[in-house]
Amino acid sequence: MTPRRTGRVVTCTPTECRGRRDQARAFLEVAELVLTEDRREAHVAAALAVLGGIAAADAICGLSLGKWSRGQDHNQAADLLDDVVLRDKTLPTKLRRLLADKDAAHYSSTLITIEKAKTMVRHATALLAEADTR
Repeated sequence: MTPRRTGRVVTCTPTECRGRRDQARAFLEVAELVLTEDRREAHVAAALAVLGGIAAADAICGLSLGKWSRGQDHNQAADLLDDVVLRDKTLPTKLRRLLADKDAAHYSSTLITIEKAKTMVRHATALLAEADTR
């Protein structure tokens, strides 16, 4: 298990969590639309996958634990996800991989590869699938 980070974890309502899950779904629906063989569009899909994965993890944690991470360090959300009983035990790792690529997807002028973007969308989709079981 990774060391616990300090940060802000707040309680949330089921209504807020369902709203966050809906946001994740919207991010991923658009990511799928723009995930083409054009590298610029695939880069946009990757950026949306990061946002969708974070939103889905928030929904999972909120609906399972009644709390989610609101700190500046998004990796705290992955730590919190470790506390949830998950059908897919690889989800915290998938979220950490998305977070590792966040800077490249959101702030870099170098485009993410098409294959990397596809992997990122798959990881975020797996997180949303888990959120949909809650």
